[in-house]
Amino acid sequence: MADHSGRLSECRRLDSQTKTARVIAALDAMAASGAAINIAALARSAGVSRRFIYDHPELRAEAERRSAQIIEAHSAAMATTARVSLASLRADLANANATNHRLSTELAGLRRRLGQLLGQEVLNDLPKDATIAVDDPRLQQLEAALVAAQEELTRRTEELEAARQINRELLSRVNRHPH
Repeated sequence: MADHSGRLSECRRLDSQTKTARVIAALDAMAASGAAINIAALARSAGVSRRFIYDHPELRAEAERRSAQIIEAHSAAMATTARVSLASLRADLANANATNHRLSTELAGLRRRLGQLLGQEVLNDLPKDATIAVDDPRLQQLEAALVAAQEELTRRTEELEAARQINRELLSRVNRHPH
């Protein structure tokens, strides 16, 4: 009978080693796939009971260690992605600013050209013998309005340039000290 119990102990030890090897293999597979490791999923994958893993603290500790490694790898990947995204956003901003400047310049040129064409059209519609006296009050009124409009344009252009400078300084500060 003593011989029989010895064989039984040997069988249990071999069964435990086999299950332990299956748990380690399942851990390796789960870690390689990057899947989240929890005891229930590990037990299912290895074909053992959760109780088996809980009864072997070294297996549970190994599962927790591997789970921590996977979490660390994922967080490092997320941090790298965030940096790439920040660089991408900065490049997009620079491209948008360049496009905005180009379009603003083009718009100013088109407005100037439209004004010239409309002015020429008005001149062509005037009778050939029509003259405007230099001392005509309407001409003086139009000239005064033109001067006022030019002064307003100059003032607003200066304000816009000041706002752009402030914006550049703020963006520079944000880029030097990102949160």
